[in-house]
Amino acid sequence: MSKSENTLLVLEAALERIKQGKPKRIPAHRKLSVRAVEEEANLGNGSGYYYPDFVEKVKQTKAEIATGKGEIVQPEIQTVRTKLNEQKRIKQNYKEKYDTVRQQLADFAAAQHHLNDRLVKALSDKEELEFENTNLRAQLAELKKTKIIQIK
Repeated sequence: MSKSENTLLVLEAALERIKQGKPKRIPAHRKLSVRAVEEEANLGNGSGYYYPDFVEKVKQTKAEIATGKGEIVQPEIQTVRTKLNEQKRIKQNYKEKYDTVRQQLADFAAAQHHLNDRLVKALSDKEELEFENTNLRAQLAELKKTKIIQIK
């Protein structure tokens, strides 16, 4: 027997153990895949793909297990479409959240700008009032000085 035939036999034995629900190296609840069979067979990553007939056998076994559990086996294109639609929905959800937060940020910036303008105006008014107060105090002091009379 060649090395290729031995590898195929090891893969077949591993697939059979997984099929029976008694794997040695992987958890029994793990999904069936070529990689799971490779790990059960203690082989390297991708070694099962050298045998296209074996890969088809794994896919058929996976479909049989799924129908045995009452699951609906979807064609691969349908699965991809479902995932794509889910990704579109998630992307749309994030876009809506982004737009909402962006609008909140714009509203906040506008309010901040408005408050900043009011602060500048209030500071300007304060300076004017302080200047006017200083002038009035000076005038009051002058008036008081003029009313002072000499005592003889």
